[in-house]
Amino acid sequence: MPYCSGTVLLNASKSLLFYRSNGEAKFVDFAKPNEAQLKALADACSPASFGRDQEDIHDESYRKAGKMDTADFCTHFSPWDSGVLKTIIDSLFKTEGSFANVKAELYKLNVYGPGSFFKAHVDTPRSDAMFGSLVVVLPTPHTGGTLLFRHSNIEHVFDSAAAVSTSSPESPRAAFAAFFSDVEHEVAEVISGYRVTLTYNLYDTAPEAEAETFMTPAIAGVSIQDEDRMLSVLKGDLASVLNAPTFLPDGGLLAFELAYKYPFDHHSTQLSYFEQHLKSTDALLKRACDESGLKASLKVLYRVKKNKSDAYCFLNKFHSFDYAMVEDGLAEYLSHCEKGVIVGYDVAAPPNLNIRDWQNPPAPLDLECYARGTEILGVAWAKAGESKNAFEDKYMAYGNEASIGCAYAKVCLVARIKPAAERL
Repeated sequence: MPYCSGTVLLNASKSLLFYRSNGEAKFVDFAKPNEAQLKALADACSPASFGRDQEDIHDESYRKAGKMDTADFCTHFSPWDSGVLKTIIDSLFKTEGSFANVKAELYKLNVYGPGSFFKAHVDTPRSDAMFGSLVVVLPTPHTGGTLLFRHSNIEHVFDSAAAVSTSSPESPRAAFAAFFSDVEHEVAEVISGYRVTLTYNLYDTAPEAEAETFMTPAIAGVSIQDEDRMLSVLKGDLASVLNAPTFLPDGGLLAFELAYKYPFDHHSTQLSYFEQHLKSTDALLKRACDESGLKASLKVLYRVKKNKSDAYCFLNKFHSFDYAMVEDGLAEYLSHCEKGVIVGYDVAAPPNLNIRDWQNPPAPLDLECYARGTEILGVAWAKAGESKNAFEDKYMAYGNEASIGCAYAKVCLVARIKPAAERL
């Protein structure tokens, strides 16, 4: 699931929010907020903007809400002390120790009054270390303002107004939702009342000592995926494929498109860093492969044309094309420049893992043009579909005359499959 949600208890100090308005200090106690206090907070806000092409845009036909910068308000609420970040780590990341150093950086306060909304959008990460956002909905009486999440053509609904409706002065509860940066989301129109939120940017750079000392109070109503059940299903599907003698009888590669988009710079990001930060079902899929005895790892795939068919070069790192002189072809060039290059070609695959069925696999590739030691293996694709981690790289191609070539590439998860005689 691309998000997690729940509610969390606010004690007497955590329910207070202080803010500055026209040079005066004011506060709202969200254990017992009243309409006048909330309207005053809304009036102290400025119109909220949104990012487009690295610019801040004000357009109330797209987003109508108020915002306050962190310099103008403060709160004692802590995602770490409340246990919210512990829940995020346990819910969104499916590998042990992954994202042990999560940092939640307070970004904005937003107020959505009657008629306010924010149309569907996808957040732009503020750095390679940012992986998502946390929205804390403070307890106020309101209707509407539902959070809608969309990912992989599936819509998820979080009714934050209903979630905070159980709050009382004796036991105030805030609602929260955390989601990955590539998840489309929107705020439905607020019908009545004021919806007040704290937004945090989520990074993986928190100090180690902070990560080791967080408290974990009980959190109610959290949407947590049944990891053990999913893992069992994935391992069962993999076992059925591996036990089929007709599946890659000579061995080869089983490749998976990643379900989530990741912020990376192919000029500087290390695949080892990438692999340590797999999200949700991507991390679970790698774990299923590992526990099934497969050596699964991230590879950079460069697509090339051989014998009028698609072929692939799998590399263990991003290749730098700075000062590159490609003469004989991209696959040949990469095989001579990088160690451990695998050249792959598509083969037919069984349907029970939703693997693409290739009707006309290409002819075997010519070994003579590659560097000594280059492997050529058949590739069966599972979880094929939209590539969310694709990129392009320009290079100088030399033949009869110089021209600009373009390397089309992406990051995918790849598992090596032994020949049927060895695995059965």
